[in-house]
Amino acid sequence: MVTSVGQRRLEDTFSGQRSESDRLAELEQLRTDLLSTIAHELRTPLTAIRTSVGLLQDAEHAPDAEQRATLLATIDRNALRMQRVVGEILDLARFRAGSIQLQLRRFDARELASTAIASLQPLAESAGQRIALSAPGSATWVFGDYRRLEQALVNLLSNAGKFSARGASVEVTVDKPADGREVRWTVSDHGPGISAEDQERLFERFFVGRNDVGGETRGVGLGLPTVLAIAQAHGGRVDVESELGRGSTFAIVVPATGPDVDGDER
Repeated sequence: MVTSVGQRRLEDTFSGQRSESDRLAELEQLRTDLLSTIAHELRTPLTAIRTSVGLLQDAEHAPDAEQRATLLATIDRNALRMQRVVGEILDLARFRAGSIQLQLRRFDARELASTAIASLQPLAESAGQRIALSAPGSATWVFGDYRRLEQALVNLLSNAGKFSARGASVEVTVDKPADGREVRWTVSDHGPGISAEDQERLFERFFVGRNDVGGETRGVGLGLPTVLAIAQAHGGRVDVESELGRGSTFAIVVPATGPDVDGDER
């Protein structure tokens, strides 16, 4: 099944055609969702941190060096999880409120792919996974926000790794169609795939698919909505192709000349 999610999607559109009352109602609903999600997602890591701190402070049963190291690692891991959750929530809220200004510049799409891969390489290696890059031999220029697009690509790579088996490979492709109007970053995995039913909801805030394995790596349902928000802020879209048992392919597609600002294409 192939799905393309772009600016016309009512739920995630940044169109100025919405009335002010609609915008305020959406922001109020977002506020409610955020409070609910923060309470739910931070409860578990906070409990783990408090428990670990309590054990470290227990004078009667002081942990030995190995136990102390384990408890400190637990605190660090859960603190990082809380930081990631809060960051994802704040990013998506800012994008949906239209309060993030893109820092636009011209750069090579191949360089962005290499940087994103490098940031995930240690994690992939620890899982025995390989990330392969396929890109044109010459520069693939695009006008956009390098940091935000890298953030979107890292989110896709992180998902691909999470749903891939040990020893599996993840393929990243950079390409520009013959007309040169768009640039595409594609991430393909060989994981379990996504059902047609779940594909319809992938970009809903806080939706977690049934194939999400749970545990400390479980997503909070904000990674893909953030990818979509970043693509849409650039006047682009996200394409999805997946089938159960056959892996998944996600593509970030943006105009090569940048977002349309005040009607003028860069």
